Amino acid sequence: MTLRIVEPADSDPVSLAEAKAQLRAADSSNDVVIKGLIPAATKFVQSIVQRVFVQQTLEWVLPCWRAELCIPVAPVVAAGIKSIKYVDWTTRAQLTLDPGDYVIQPRGPSVAIFTKFGGFWPVVFAHSSEPIVVRFEAGYEDADEIPANVKVAILLQIRHLYSMGERNPSLTKDLVFGLGEKQFQIPAGYADLIPDVVTSLVFDEAW
Repeated sequence: MTLRIVEPADSDPVSLAEAKAQLRAADSSNDVVIKGLIPAATKFVQSIVQRVFVQQTLEWVLPCWRAELCIPVAPVVAAGIKSIKYVDWTTRAQLTLDPGDYVIQPRGPSVAIFTKFGGFWPVVFAHSSEPIVVRFEAGYEDADEIPANVKVAILLQIRHLYSMGERNPSLTKDLVFGLGEKQFQIPAGYADLIPDVVTSLVFDEAW
């Protein structure tokens, strides 16, 4: 089973300005780095909850039919299913399944696809490289629909990745009166602190 992006999102869940505000980055000297961290942090949060946050087009490649084709990411609505293609057993050609031959029903924040009553899936040539391909759109159409806790989680993950890159995460420095600058060892769990908070923030979004 393969899930791939066909048409990527045309924006990110959080803007460069929001990310810079989180990092207190006043100038543009690190804009390139911060721009790269936004999609990295977004993918991390998406992987926790099996969602995509900004609308994009994906394809789900399967080796065989299932009783129900439950789209493995969210949010997806019935209108988001664009096509189901399969390689015909007899002709070995890729054909598009007639939408009248299947039914789409909501399954939580996603959907499931199954044959119409009394129908059956066509026989596919399972030895082809891509026997069945479901194309669909997933994600929120409007960025304002993205839950606030998701945006906070992405911003915190950006802070985490940024801080890990600019210093040794196991050390910190402080000024001690009368002694000057001293370096301290940070507890081993420090590096996991923000990712753990990020996971907790989006726990309710998992399905």
